[in-house]
Amino acid sequence: MTGFRVGRNSRRRGRRAPGVYRKLILLIVCISVLPTVVLLVISYFQAIAYTRTNLESIVKKATEETDKLLKDADTILHRSNVDLQNADSKTSVNILQRQIYTDFRFREAGIITSEGYLTLSSLGIIDPPIPISFSPKAGFNPNEPDLQVLGSGRSQVMREESIALALKGDENIGGLYLLVDPVVLTYFLEAIPNLDLGPDGYIAFMTSNDRLLSSIGASPQNIFASLQNPSSHALRSIRTTDDKKITIVGEVRRQWALRYWLRELSISAPLTVIISGLLSYFFIRQVHQSNSLDYELKLGLAQNEFEIHYQPIIDLETRRCIGSEALLRWRHPQRGLIYPGLFIPIAEQTGFILSLTEWLIQKVIQDQTVLQTRFPDLYTSVNLSPTQLNTGNIERLVQTLNTAVEQPEQFSEQSNVRITFEITENKIVEAQEQVVQDSIARLKLWGTRFAIDDFGTGYSNISYLQRLDVDQLKLDQLFIRGLERDTNTAQLVDSLIDFGNRMGLTLIAEGIETENQYEYLRARGVQYGQGWLFSRALPLEEFERFLDSQNT
Repeated sequence: MTGFRVGRNSRRRGRRAPGVYRKLILLIVCISVLPTVVLLVISYFQAIAYTRTNLESIVKKATEETDKLLKDADTILHRSNVDLQNADSKTSVNILQRQIYTDFRFREAGIITSEGYLTLSSLGIIDPPIPISFSPKAGFNPNEPDLQVLGSGRSQVMREESIALALKGDENIGGLYLLVDPVVLTYFLEAIPNLDLGPDGYIAFMTSNDRLLSSIGASPQNIFASLQNPSSHALRSIRTTDDKKITIVGEVRRQWALRYWLRELSISAPLTVIISGLLSYFFIRQVHQSNSLDYELKLGLAQNEFEIHYQPIIDLETRRCIGSEALLRWRHPQRGLIYPGLFIPIAEQTGFILSLTEWLIQKVIQDQTVLQTRFPDLYTSVNLSPTQLNTGNIERLVQTLNTAVEQPEQFSEQSNVRITFEITENKIVEAQEQVVQDSIARLKLWGTRFAIDDFGTGYSNISYLQRLDVDQLKLDQLFIRGLERDTNTAQLVDSLIDFGNRMGLTLIAEGIETENQYEYLRARGVQYGQGWLFSRALPLEEFERFLDSQNT
């Protein structure tokens, strides 16, 4: 067998290309992180959208309530204007009181002259008349026919802060007014569950000339500062009443809207980074390992790193070796001995299995040439991938047999070269049954035989097995190991043995490890077996010594 020489390791590392899989690694990292990033972005915009929608609904409700208040005030003032015509002072007080007592939203009603003097209110007659003004910019305009919002202030009679709504009167009445408690504009907000605008959020009611009538949330100073210098870090909703007299502004800080999202982010972000990192590491390692093996398989074959171990196949009646199964091993200079379960699937996926099989057959025939000078009756089983049969492209196998045999014209069933190809039960094999049959027939012209490997564990369709021209059935070691533990397994093994005998096939049991298993199988007519009871798979030199020990 080929050994590993000092210096090859460094040359091998030098030939590797660390940047070959850079794009693939970047793709894996993106795939691992992208879903989390997308979810975070979506949840971010959902939090913003939810807050904006909630704020807009509050402002809309405030606008509707304010519209109703203004329309009701306008109706009351117009009705009072009519009722007060030609009424004496005492009757006028009663009329105004009646309007106030029937609607809790209004705290005072009164009559003012065109010069702005209060002469009478719902609280009584004012004698002498006193001037009234609610703010320097909110004086009553006797020439304005529509409802006027005079702003927030106090009358000489009603000392509490109020919002004055005024209307021009007729004939002897200069004007009428209603005083509204500012709380009336915001009382409905108390019915909103869990209303929380944050430390800087607010709902503000403003006149058309930017006078603050009422608000909740932030202080008036902060509200004015926010209105004068709008911030990009705030969510804002603005509506006006139907008559454009009052504007309602709602504002919430973006950071406050994202408070729950930020709280979840502080927990989920580190966890997401860890999970994404682990997933990326795992996939990168797997992909790198798989692709490295794909790359190194070809390099390993070129540098003669593969070797064959032979597991003896024993005649159970005489316990004599009648053949062996050739098992491929890869002695990697860095990873040590690699078993076929790791690299064979990669070789099949990449199509490199053809080159490996060609090398294996050539090496087996070379070793047979050495062995048959002393052990002429031995045969060797070689595992064959189903894909090499169901494609119908077996010319490379035929050519390998042709070039490996020194005198191909003498190679036949009576030839000294004895090979059995083992194929595994496979659904694809059945789907390409005719192609597989033709391939088997073509290879049998060279004297080879065929065996179904791992029989009983794969895709078992008895009808198609009967049509395949095979010579042997190999009972899978899974059933052999269960003989001593499970009576159901024993019954299944008996059924498989009976099936093989009915089809006239040679039976070989794999994985025999105990004398009880051996005796059970021998007693039921199984002809041959292999397993650690007899020997493990051996390199060629040790296999020769094993054969010599049998002769002695």
